Amino acid sequence: MSTCCAPKTRSFSRFVRNYVLLGLVITLVLYTVVVNFYMLYGKWMVASFQLQVIAEQYDNELAENREAPLPKGFNIETFTGFDQLPAELRAHATPDDLEIGELFYINTDKYAAEENPENPVFLVFPYQLRNGDDILILQTYHAGDEDSIYFVRLHKLALLSIPFAMAVVGIFAWFLWVIGKRLTKPSENLQNWANNLTADNLREPIPDFGFEELNDVAHELHRSVDQIDKFVAREREFLRQASHELRTPVTIVSGNVELLEKSPLNATQARVMARIKRANRNMQQLLETLLWLGRDNAPLGQTETINISSFIEQEISDLSYLMGGKHVTCTFEPDSRETEIATSRAALMIVVSNLIRNAFQHTPKGEVKITLSGTQICVENAILTCNGQCTMPQGEGIGLQLVRRICERLDWTCTLTHLPNGGMSVCLDPGAETRVERKPELVEN
Repeated sequence: MSTCCAPKTRSFSRFVRNYVLLGLVITLVLYTVVVNFYMLYGKWMVASFQLQVIAEQYDNELAENREAPLPKGFNIETFTGFDQLPAELRAHATPDDLEIGELFYINTDKYAAEENPENPVFLVFPYQLRNGDDILILQTYHAGDEDSIYFVRLHKLALLSIPFAMAVVGIFAWFLWVIGKRLTKPSENLQNWANNLTADNLREPIPDFGFEELNDVAHELHRSVDQIDKFVAREREFLRQASHELRTPVTIVSGNVELLEKSPLNATQARVMARIKRANRNMQQLLETLLWLGRDNAPLGQTETINISSFIEQEISDLSYLMGGKHVTCTFEPDSRETEIATSRAALMIVVSNLIRNAFQHTPKGEVKITLSGTQICVENAILTCNGQCTMPQGEGIGLQLVRRICERLDWTCTLTHLPNGGMSVCLDPGAETRVERKPELVEN
C-alpha cells in the first residue's frame, strides 16, 4: 500500500507539550502587553486616581464645613470655572474638552515654537460636588519631567519585560521537555512491550510501567492477545478435525466411483458417471482450498501447466445445466487457444467456476460473454427483462467473496464492475509471470 495517503500519526507527549507551551506563550504575551501598558500609561491613571481622591476628600469636608478651602498643594490648584485656568491651558483647550470624572491632559511643549523643558504640562480633573457645583483640580508638570530618571527607569523596566518573558518561555520549554521525556519513557516501554507481545511470551509476567493507567492498558492488551491466541488454537484444532472428517466422505465417493467405472455402463450412465466424478473432484479441490484459506502461509496444491482456453470450455460445459429453461446464451471468445499458465488447478477451478456459475445463476434472460486476452479472463453477463428494461443491480454472493480471498492470497488481479443493465463484469488476471512460453519445436530436414 502506498504511504502517501496514509494518515499522519501524532505523538501524545508532543501534542500535550506543544499545546501547554503555546498556552504559556500566549499568556506571557498578553501579560507583557498589559504590563507595558500599565508601566507606560499607568502614571496618568495614577494621577487621575489621586486627583479624584483629592476631590472626594474636599467634597466630604465641604459637607461638614461650608467654609472649607479649595484643595491646594505642591503643583496642585483648584478652580471653580474654566476662565480661572491658566491662559496657556485655555489657549489650547475649550470648556467642551473637559468632561466630569475624566482626566484631561495637554502638553504645551507640542504647541510651542521650540521645545523647552520648562513648558508646562497640565492635568485637569473636572469633578461635580454633591451640592451641584463643579470644580477643576489642576496638576502642573513641566515637559522636562518626562525625561527625569524616574520615567527613564520606568521605560527601561517596561522594555526589560520582553526579554524576561522570553527567558521564562525558554525555561518553561526546557522544563516541559524534561517532564515530557520522563512521562513518555513509560509509554515507549509499553509500546515496545506491546510490539513484542506474542503467543510465545504470554506466560511471562506483565512489567510495571510506573503508572496505573499504563498498567491497565498493558493488562487489557495481554488479555486481548491471550483471547486471540486461544481462538486461533481452537480454530487450528477445528481445521485439523474438519480436514479429516470432510475428506472421508469425499474419499468414499471417489472410491465407489472408481468401482462403478469398472462395471459395464451404457452411454447415458457413462455421462452421469463422468459428471459425478468431476463433481467429486471439484468438491475435493474446493475442500482443499477452503482448508488452505484457513491456514496462514500454507501452499495451495501443486502447480500445474494449464491450457486456459480448454479449461474455460470445460467449466462452461460442466455448468451449462444452470442455463436450462432460461433464455440465456453463452459465448466464449479467446484471443488464442494456445495460452498456458503455471498455477494451482484447484485455485483456478474455484475462481473461474465461481465467476461462470455466478453469471449463469444471475442471468434470467440475456447473454453471458466470456473473453480471454492473454492471461486475463473476463466474464460479463448482460441482464434483460422480457420487455427489454434493465433489472436491479446484481449483488455479490459467497462465491465472489471466495474469489476475492483467493485472488488476494495469490496476488491475482480481480476487478469487478456493475453494469448499467443490472449485470456485472468481472476480470481476472493471474499475471504475466504465470504464463508458460512454449519453445518452438525444431523441424528436422
